[in-house]
Amino acid sequence: MDKLQNSNIHIYIVEEIRRKVTEMKESEWKITLCWVKAHAGIMGNELANTLAKRTATNKNIPESYNKIPKSVVMKDLEEESLKKWQRKWTQTTKGRTTKEYFQNVSKRLKMKLQLTQNFTAIVSGHGKTRDYLYRFKIIEEPSCPCGKGDQTTDHIIYECERLTKERDRLKKTAIGTNKWPINKRDLIRRHYNEFTNFINDI
Repeated sequence: MDKLQNSNIHIYIVEEIRRKVTEMKESEWKITLCWVKAHAGIMGNELANTLAKRTATNKNIPESYNKIPKSVVMKDLEEESLKKWQRKWTQTTKGRTTKEYFQNVSKRLKMKLQLTQNFTAIVSGHGKTRDYLYRFKIIEEPSCPCGKGDQTTDHIIYECERLTKERDRLKKTAIGTNKWPINKRDLIRRHYNEFTNFINDI
């Protein structure tokens, strides 16, 4: 919170300076602003530095946010939360499949996605694929009915011969046959509508 307050208090200080300048002009003061070299022995500047350091290190002064715009506080809290969320998302060993689609938390939150059961099953890897059901001992083997490998979400998207028609439609309408296979992040970011159509078709 100290960092948050220090990073935004300049807004309040600038507004206070403007207000004081206006008041002084109205009282017919002649005001001249000039640059002053720091740490050069100038009495007024040295006094200001001393008072600023004393205040910054005084732990007995209560924190106050009533002089910082609420919008600034909310924005900084949101940014700090996103940074913390991103660190945890990057470090966790869970959600490996989902990470291949969404590596950046902030960008994911800006996306307008229609979360359906089918879509969630594909991007999380948790659904009625034979590989998933086999892992939980619901079925006896994970092989895809096409006979070309285990029925994982990757197999469904990129390889399953029983979905050639639907996959070709996706490649033709969104990507172009020369750019296949495409990574999952780009499937979501650049071809979301076509990808969701593919998911619903299968």
